[in-house]
Parts: sequence; C-alpha cells; structure tokens
Amino acid sequence: MAVDNIHQKIAAIASKEPSGWLKDAQWRTENRAWLKHSQAIALRILRTLRAKNVSQKELAEKIGVSPQQVNKIVKGRENLTLETISKLEGALDIVLLMLPPSSESTTHNLSSTLVPEPKKSSAKKSRAITVKVLQQGIVAGKVHETGSGYGKEVT
Repeated sequence: MAVDNIHQKIAAIASKEPSGWLKDAQWRTENRAWLKHSQAIALRILRTLRAKNVSQKELAEKIGVSPQQVNKIVKGRENLTLETISKLEGALDIVLLMLPPSSESTTHNLSSTLVPEPKKSSAKKSRAITVKVLQQGIVAGKVHETGSGYGKEVT
C-alpha cells in the first residue's frame, strides 16, 4: 500500500515529457570547439563590464542589439559573428580576437625545430655500455653467436 502511494506521488510530480539532457549533451559535444571560444569571450566581456562599471543594457545600446542578445552573449553559448565581435571590441575598447602575424612576415628557423643530433659523448657512452654487457654475457657463457646476448649459448 505504501509503495503504491509513493509511485503515485512520483508520477504526479514527474514530467510528462522526456528530459532533453541527452540532446543538450550531444549538442555541447558537437560544438565544443567554438563553445570554448565563446565562453572565453563572454568572460572577457563580463570582466570588462564590471571593471568599467557598464551594464549589459548600456552595452546593448552601444552595439545596437537588444539586452536579451547581450545576455545570450555573456552566457558563452552564442556563436558570434565577426561583425558582432568587432562591435563589442569597439564599444568596450578591448581586443577579443587576435590573429597571429601572417606567415609571410614570420620566418621559421628549421634547424631549431629539428631534433638535434646525438652528442659524440653519448654515442661513446652507449658503446661502452654495449661492450660491458657483451663482456658480462661472455663470462656467463650466454652470448648468441651474433653477440646479441639472446639465443644459443656459445661454448
């Protein structure tokens, strides 16, 4: 009897429509790359608004959008256009989007990106270790005919 009563109470307060959490999670996963950027921009805008003592409503008036649109932007889930970013930068006097210099103006030194050649001292050290291992193997009588230390014993 008590179990039936609990089930009735749960059924009464439970939503009749299924939750959209799975769809929301899939959307966030699919859009993760630009959402990260949107969230970073939103944080920068909020910090600037606070530092300059400007309200979201005032910002909306400056960039010519509704206060609701500014609210969407500062939530970090809005796929911003370059035009909107430019307006925000102008209104707040900040930089939100910075591109690296073009590849024509920067030259890369290829030798600095290549893996350096091993030093001679490390090659000597490697040979010394190999010789020591071979000597120990010969003393133990367990060196392969090719000298690898594996396989047939040399007698």
